[in-house]
Amino acid sequence: MIVHSIHRCLGWTGQRNQPFGNPSSLRRELNRNRSSRRAGRASTVAVRAGPVEIDEDDLIQGKDRHKWYEAKFCAEDQPEWNIGRFVASRQVSPEYRAVTVECEVSRERIPLRAAYKAAGQRASLRINNGVERSCSVASPPFPESINIGPLFKVRGDLFAHEIKTAREPISVKAELTVLVMRKEAPEVYGMGYDDVVEVGPFVGTGLDLRSSPLMAMYSCPTVVIFVSGRGIATCMSLLESTSDVPNLSLEFRRDVRVYYKAPNAASIAFKDRFEEWEKLGPLKVLTTTTSFQDAFDDDDSLTYDPETTGAVILTGGDAEAEKEALEVCKDAEIVKILTDSVEQAAPVFLSSNPFKDWMTGKAPRPPPRNSRGAPVAEPQPDSDSTPVAV
Repeated sequence: MIVHSIHRCLGWTGQRNQPFGNPSSLRRELNRNRSSRRAGRASTVAVRAGPVEIDEDDLIQGKDRHKWYEAKFCAEDQPEWNIGRFVASRQVSPEYRAVTVECEVSRERIPLRAAYKAAGQRASLRINNGVERSCSVASPPFPESINIGPLFKVRGDLFAHEIKTAREPISVKAELTVLVMRKEAPEVYGMGYDDVVEVGPFVGTGLDLRSSPLMAMYSCPTVVIFVSGRGIATCMSLLESTSDVPNLSLEFRRDVRVYYKAPNAASIAFKDRFEEWEKLGPLKVLTTTTSFQDAFDDDDSLTYDPETTGAVILTGGDAEAEKEALEVCKDAEIVKILTDSVEQAAPVFLSSNPFKDWMTGKAPRPPPRNSRGAPVAEPQPDSDSTPVAV
């Protein structure tokens, strides 16, 4: 079409011996094209849009139409609290009791922001619709392998013999062990089979392993762990963590020591687990009833280089015990230190619709500008002044 229009303007007749037409006809053609362009410009009318009334019955004009295009993350519409089941309870020391409950861990039912992802997080429990209690978790984070089925289904994948139909969310149960004291959580401490237990979102972000130099197992082959009080629960969670969650990779370390301080020999918790921990790698558990310094000095079998040694301090919120462990690290010139008092940075979760504020009119409007592009100050509601360029 474009070539044909050019030929018309130039007077091309299609004959080889006549490349140009009559000059007068060419002039008339050009005047005709110029007049049509002027008429087109004159027919353009500026229209100012007025207020639009939205018909709520019309789905296309519905105010929640933007939700049609939102990305739906799994379990975002699921309840925060889920019913669990009491499994067992045993006294691990005169002060502490280990309570085990069965809880829901399916990624189709538990959103990622409320899941148990790292050692050092705390569990939220509610017994018989009572007071919410935050308890130290002794179980390792749930391995990703138990969620293969739910994650496969969430992606919308199908096997060869399947058809796309609506299916109920897959339920995955796992056991969760918490360490509690009677005076801090009496309902959890005395829980039995007849009680109704609810498990809520896990609290905190856990140990800051990801940004710690201790994750570099070959540049930090020696690790010393100082444990006291309820920190033994986090220690148990960390040592028993699987390879698909943040862990210490004990099998690749050269030497790992756990210095566990307790008020007396009867107060040592989970002593029946020590032998199992020592089978996980080159690990040795040493207990003391005096101080961390005595336990560290009495360990004649430990050979370490301060530059390739890291320390983990798990005191469960006991500031005095943490200060004592830091003094030991200072005397030993160990500078790579990870404590349970400093949690990892909170993750930033994606929004299902990053343009939601803009689409619903809640996003801040850009400042008005004049014809030259300069920002213009908007008049105040009670002011009659005209906009002024700034």
